[in-house]
Amino acid sequence: MTILVTGGTGFLGRALLPRLTERGEVLALHRPGATPPEVGGVRWIEQDLAAPLRAELPERIDAVLHIAQSRRYREFPDGAVDVMEVNAMATTRLLDYCRRAGGGVFVYASSGAVNAPGPQPVAESDAPAPANLYAISKRTGEEVVEQFRSQLRAHALRYFFIYGPGQRAMMMPGIIDRIAGGQEVQLAGEHGIRMNPVYVEDAADATAAALDLTDSATVNVAGPETITIRGIAELAGHELGTEPRFAHGAPQPDLVASTERMETLLVSPTTTPAEGLRLMIAER
Repeated sequence: MTILVTGGTGFLGRALLPRLTERGEVLALHRPGATPPEVGGVRWIEQDLAAPLRAELPERIDAVLHIAQSRRYREFPDGAVDVMEVNAMATTRLLDYCRRAGGGVFVYASSGAVNAPGPQPVAESDAPAPANLYAISKRTGEEVVEQFRSQLRAHALRYFFIYGPGQRAMMMPGIIDRIAGGQEVQLAGEHGIRMNPVYVEDAADATAAALDLTDSATVNVAGPETITIRGIAELAGHELGTEPRFAHGAPQPDLVASTERMETLLVSPTTTPAEGLRLMIAER
């Protein structure tokens, strides 16, 4: 099996690559100017995902996994074009390449952000309601994936709050850093929003399992337990030996994913927030 993957240098991609090399030959795209890590069984190809695909890509491919996302997703409006190019247009180019190269399966990394938050767990059948440009770009990518389902098995995986050791500048490490530094953790309301974050190894297992799906699917990828931001901070504070301090803002709606389809079609997540945070803090 020959697999092309984008985002191999990213947080999820680094966990995913060893799983892909077990399946066959892996070609991984990296940004121009970047020095990708040495990973056994992986051949790296330089590619700007905001530009047309290079002609040196293989003429035949079995699967494409588009895991990369724009690094400028927080830079609205200056990063808007890059966000749409990488999350939507690159998805279109890669789907077309996969089809022309004889690929049978395409996996797209979407986001739980395409959903509207609310009191009930979000199911894949719920109507998407993206509320910002990043979420709009991810939903646009999903819609292109859906169009190509007449041509190949094309899957959209909606990840909910991925976390784990080595992560930087995201929600979980941010909470840990604030507690360790004696700073307040901001809560929406008394306890903060509820969520079921997914540990990176569980997310990587689910992503690799999508290659084996026999029918196209959109699937939430989330963790096994629901927890509040306060609960996350208290678990982290226990591991750090530091009592967390809190500041309170206006309440906000929860964003919890239904994992029924994930458990049926892909894998059952096993890493709880308590275990995941322990592993993150042990790595600091």
